[in-house]
Amino acid sequence: MIQENRHARVSRPLKCLLPLFLTLNLDGSALAGPNAESLPQTVTIQQLLAIARQRSPRYAALRQAIEIAKAEIAAADVLPNPRLNFGNYSLLSANNTMYDGKVQREVVLEVPVLITGQHGARVEAAEKQVQTTEAAVQAEFANLVHELWRTFIKLLAGQQRVAVLEEASAKMERLAALVAGREESGGASRYDTLRMEIEAKDVRAKLETARNDLQGTVEELGLMLGLPDWKPEARGNLAPLGVPADPEKSWADAERINPEIEAVRRGEIAAAARLEKAKAERWPVPSIQFGSAFTEQPYGHAFFGGVSVEIPLFDRNQGGMARAAAEKQAAILDRELVTSQIHVALDRATGLLARRRETRVKFERDVVAKLSALEEMGEAAYRLGKGSLLELLDSTRSRTEIRLTHLELIQLELEAELEALKASGLLVSRAEAG
Repeated sequence: MIQENRHARVSRPLKCLLPLFLTLNLDGSALAGPNAESLPQTVTIQQLLAIARQRSPRYAALRQAIEIAKAEIAAADVLPNPRLNFGNYSLLSANNTMYDGKVQREVVLEVPVLITGQHGARVEAAEKQVQTTEAAVQAEFANLVHELWRTFIKLLAGQQRVAVLEEASAKMERLAALVAGREESGGASRYDTLRMEIEAKDVRAKLETARNDLQGTVEELGLMLGLPDWKPEARGNLAPLGVPADPEKSWADAERINPEIEAVRRGEIAAAARLEKAKAERWPVPSIQFGSAFTEQPYGHAFFGGVSVEIPLFDRNQGGMARAAAEKQAAILDRELVTSQIHVALDRATGLLARRRETRVKFERDVVAKLSALEEMGEAAYRLGKGSLLELLDSTRSRTEIRLTHLELIQLELEAELEALKASGLLVSRAEAG
């Protein structure tokens, strides 16, 4: 919920332009995507981040918003055009009461002069808006990295889940063969054999489901980057990152480098610059006029010089200043809201991380550490005839379920670590470091 509210304020222009940039480039032609064959088929999180920066159309679309903002600087830096006026007076009455000659022509050059600071205020406001857009793009990129890393962890966990179920399926096939051999020797019933066959098929079904889920995660990763034909495998260890669950230290980092806080901070500065621009534009722009007037039949030539200025009796840009002042106040409130939301999100993330880490450590100590002994005792007891088929099945199933539960606990802890890194502003730098 916090992300949605913040993006609605800070990055609305980026989201409006993103579909257009993903479809068209600046020339209006179709955007050619990178060749999936040139991308690696196994990636680490560092490689994934580099691909997102260099090859992803999604990030290219975000970056293009900065170029649009920079174009506003060029527009603000342009001086107003001079105006050339030409007039022709022709004698219509019988008596010449205005001038000597049948025709008079006038040529006047009018040059606006920005003498009340409008030019500097416009450029300053455009530059501050570029800085705001850059910060918003960095915040959007941090969100993209968070999505990518979370999906990468999901991919790693899915691959290991498939490996666990493949091992369990092979184990069930071996146990089914063992039970079938005991049936032939009279040591097991037909029920025991049928029960083992059903268990083996059940594990195979779970394995196929895990493979299907894994394929869906792979496709999700490609679509997230705008590279739908790319279907990589994740390379790395599914292990906690060791992110400290320290809310005070994390908050100190967030105040200093969190990109979302920086985006709204720069947005407040840009709003203040727009208010100064509106104040500068309340003054009229005078124009210096130069020209000449000449007659024909007979010929006469006169020089003309003057000043033209609007008289600000009614319109003194009251509406523009009121709107800019309201935008500045909204930016201040926005910064306060985003800062408080991130503070709350950080406390929540570090608290959740501490609880999930405690659960994982306790599970490893109390359950995972005894897993190998459970498996050995269950199979040995059945081989020696001291244990029943149900005990053998129970030990095999328990081992598989415990390993899957362990994977899930590690994945949940990693996701909590990502939330804490994102709120503290350290997510991108940690992803680059690996």
